[in-house]
Formats: sequence, structure tokens, C-alpha cells
Amino acid sequence: MKEKTKEKTVVLKRYLITLIIAAAPLLLMAQSRLIRPGDSIDIVVYGHQELSRVVTVNSAGAIDFPFMQNIPVDGMSLDELRRFMEAQLSRYLDGQPVMTLSFTDTKILLVSVLGHVKNPGTIQLTPEGTLQEALAKAGGPLPGASVESINLIRTEDGKTQKKQFNLYRLNLLGDMTHNPTLQNGDIVLVTGSSIFSSVKIIGNVRSPGVYEPPQGATLLDMIFLAGGLDRNADLSRIRYVSPSAKQSKEFEINLNDYFAAPLRYELPRVLPGDIIVVPEKRQVWRSALTMIGSVSSILSMIYTVIMIERYTSD
Repeated sequence: MKEKTKEKTVVLKRYLITLIIAAAPLLLMAQSRLIRPGDSIDIVVYGHQELSRVVTVNSAGAIDFPFMQNIPVDGMSLDELRRFMEAQLSRYLDGQPVMTLSFTDTKILLVSVLGHVKNPGTIQLTPEGTLQEALAKAGGPLPGASVESINLIRTEDGKTQKKQFNLYRLNLLGDMTHNPTLQNGDIVLVTGSSIFSSVKIIGNVRSPGVYEPPQGATLLDMIFLAGGLDRNADLSRIRYVSPSAKQSKEFEINLNDYFAAPLRYELPRVLPGDIIVVPEKRQVWRSALTMIGSVSSILSMIYTVIMIERYTSD
């Protein structure tokens, strides 16, 4: 009986040694792999299920975790990150926390969509995400965007390449060669005319010019961007022209009505390409001075004629 138990123990030891030897390369590989933007990390905190979760490294190379915000992890190993997180969590938990960290198979693509789109910035895509999906997540191209020449900038092996794709051919002809699959770190650049992506504000504001409209901006927001109204502005006759709407619109807005009842008066939300014209007040005294000046000129002429007649008659 003792001999059988001894044999089983020897077999079990051999099995464990074999298992450790087989798993060693995988463990070494996991430790040698460094964390990069787009990686997904499965974090398990034993005894604290509420803290266990999968986190994704953002484009800045950081992650968020309870009690720890915006942790820079780009270039760290999983073991380095684990030791750091255990030290931080030990300040908030009873006892020394026990954690395991591992890379997950689910990888998120981080792609930058810039230029003439509604919401430029870094977006997340699932693997095999396409150019069309990236543009849709960025809110789509703005009016005036050059959709026939969308730029895809990709860096591989230290070399940067730029290719152009035509959304017209994709959407109208179904040419799928213009809807490439994206890779992590790709940059999608949508060019276009700034005239159609901004709002022009002219007239009696402190800084007339062309301004990029923030998302959801109203007519009054754009006036504030232009420095606000000057003292000669006529609040009752502000013209708003929206050629970029589905149907071109032009109407007059009385800001006095809005200031009198801001909760009942809804100002229009501007679109790229709109024009706001702030006119000058009608100055009654200027008209009166002009009239007085004209009358004075006539009286001076009459007086001059009378004096000439008297001089010649003498």
C-alpha cells in the first residue's frame, strides 16, 4: 500500500514538473510582452469580485481602475503593473490584495479620425473595423468635406504610408476596395474647405471673422465666440443665413425677445457654413444731424446769393 502511494506521488511530481516545463515559455512570453495602447487586460482581484474587470489601454497609453485614474501603463510588463496596483490597492483594502493580470484575446483598435468630421478624435473599433465604421463613429463628414479623397495614414516598420479612398465609389458603386480594414494606430484624415466647416460672423461684434462651431452651439454662442456684441449692435434685427441646411434658410432674430424670456424663446442651432449678420442700430440723432447739415448748406447758399445780389446792385 505504501509502495503504491509512493508510486502515485512520484507520478504526480513528474506530471507537475512536465506541466511547469511546458508552461514556462508561455509565462516568459507573457512577461516579456509589453503593454501597448489598444491592449485589453483581464484584472482579477481575489476576494473582491467588484474590482475584477477587463480594461482597455487608451490611445494615451493609460487605464482607469477603481481608486486609480489614468494610470500610465504603456511600455510596462504585466508583472510590473500587478505589483504597482497591489501596492496602491493595499492602501484602501484590508490586508495585502492578491491579483492576477493577463492579456485577453479581445483586442480593441484605436484609430484617430481627424479633420472635417463632426466629432474628431480617437475612437475604438473592434478587430476588422473598416474605414466606413470609423467615419460613422466620428459622426460622419461635415458639409464641404472632400469625401472623394479620404486619407488613410499608416505607420509600419517605422515607415509612414498615405493612401486615399473615395467614399463616392464605395457608396454609389459598391466598390469595397475603398472601404479598407483598419489597423491599430491608423489615422483617418478628412480634408475640406474651411468655408463649409465654420460659421462666418460679420457686423457689429467685437471680433468679426470665421469660427469653428462647437457641437450644439446656438446663434448666441457663436456671437460670444466673436467677442460679443458691441455697443452699436441692433439686437432686434440679427440676420441668420443657413445655406447648409437641407433647405436654405434666412430669417431675422430679435435677441431682445430671447433675453426677456430665455426659457420660452429657442435660438437656432448653427451648422457649418452658416452666416450671422449683426447690423448697426438705427441712429435717429445721426439722421437729424444729416438733415440739419443739409438745411444749413441750403441756407448758406441762399445767404451767399443774397449778398452777391446786394453787392452787385450797389
